[in-house]
Amino acid sequence: MRKPMKVIVGDIVKMEEARKAFRGVDCVIHCAAMVSYQFPPDHESLDRVNVTGTRNVVSLCVEMGIPRLVFCSTSEVTLTPYLGGIFAVIINQTEYKALPPSRDKEQKLLLPGYPASKLRAEKVILAANNTLLANGRGRLHTVALRPTLLYGEQDPRLVTSLIHLSEKMDGSLVRFAGTGGLQQFTYVGNAAWAHLRAKDQLLVTRPGGGIAGLPIFVTDDTPAGDLFTFAQKVTTRADLPPRCCLSRWYIPAFLAYLMAILLELVVLILRVPLSFPPRGVVSFLGSTVLYNRLRAAVHLDYTPIFQPQESYSRANKYYTRNKSFDKINL
Repeated sequence: MRKPMKVIVGDIVKMEEARKAFRGVDCVIHCAAMVSYQFPPDHESLDRVNVTGTRNVVSLCVEMGIPRLVFCSTSEVTLTPYLGGIFAVIINQTEYKALPPSRDKEQKLLLPGYPASKLRAEKVILAANNTLLANGRGRLHTVALRPTLLYGEQDPRLVTSLIHLSEKMDGSLVRFAGTGGLQQFTYVGNAAWAHLRAKDQLLVTRPGGGIAGLPIFVTDDTPAGDLFTFAQKVTTRADLPPRCCLSRWYIPAFLAYLMAILLELVVLILRVPLSFPPRGVVSFLGSTVLYNRLRAAVHLDYTPIFQPQESYSRANKYYTRNKSFDKINL
């Protein structure tokens, strides 16, 4: 059944401006964020939007008597180097095993800036669980979902960034982190469904039980693989080469990492920011990252509603349209 949707434009950093979006609702799904992988990171802006903005969302929920809050976090909050190396290794791990770093070790996250701000925001959300509502009619129940890399319609930066990079390199995408690692990808429609399942499960949450106060990994059945090969697959065209066509050769991962270190030094000296962190990207592309979604299956009763072939088909229509992707800078 289709339900009417009302669009309210606001800024979560400005509580009075955001307040109107909280009137008359019984659940908030908090997806608003500043998603930026700029190097060097703009820590001030990331904290202002992602952390302070999240505190405002929690405060408004408590103030206005809203009992349910679903937060969209990211699985990137758990990505740290394995045994002090340069790559992460996460194989079939649940939330009990794939743990985020403590506050004083956030700098160890593979990708600087954005994931750390999301981790701090996630902690705000989970710490707010079971807070007494201002009207005295119950308590706030919260949950944080951690989807893996999202692809599909309206993707502004994952595959679309690789499409732009490929176009700048005459249609051939050089694999600059070796043959690639192994990552999980989640179709955006399935991630959205997981948030709706969380909303429903919070409705029946018992005090001290259920999903309230928990982080939950969200994946689907999209086959794992390296990002570049995945991008080539979802940008395949019938009568033309893929929009992301891989080169036959690659730069070995450790050589690429050394080059990334040099590039970061040049950037810091010249003070010309990049839209991505060189070392972080090389490390991520070479990592093996495979999460176990048992908690989502059991506690959210979550099963992907879009199977891989349909997910690919929907994403492919978006990525292969003739229109060029705008506002993506490399």
